[in-house]
Amino acid sequence: MNERKRLTNDEKYAIAQDLFLETDKTQKEIAEIIHVTEKTLGKWKIEGDWEMLKSASTVTARKIIENLYKKAHALSEDPKSKPNDIIQIANSIEKLSNKKVTVSQIINVFKDFTTYAFTQDAELAKEVNLLQKKYVDFKIGEK
Repeated sequence: MNERKRLTNDEKYAIAQDLFLETDKTQKEIAEIIHVTEKTLGKWKIEGDWEMLKSASTVTARKIIENLYKKAHALSEDPKSKPNDIIQIANSIEKLSNKKVTVSQIINVFKDFTTYAFTQDAELAKEVNLLQKKYVDFKIGEK
């Protein structure tokens, strides 16, 4: 039986925020995905200052990790550096590297794959796209 757990408003909010920040989906598309009204989504967007967060998101985890590696390298060559400093950087890198895959990341990968698939076999790409949508719905239902 295909029983899906109903999402709480907090879970919907978190998914909507992730989709807003990490994809190029419109508010209407996001509202449809998580089954809320555009008005509710607009309210969340304003209250959570999502526009500011989106503009700040250019500082990605990958960029932070890259900078931490550079800092760790510099510390490793500095005879005055303390081992604890390098360990703290290594721990930060590990924490940033162990992020779970988010729904928005899945959608972005699927979008890129579908674009490619259409150049190879449009009919098959349409079928795969339908499966991808079902998978995204399934992942949202797991939350």
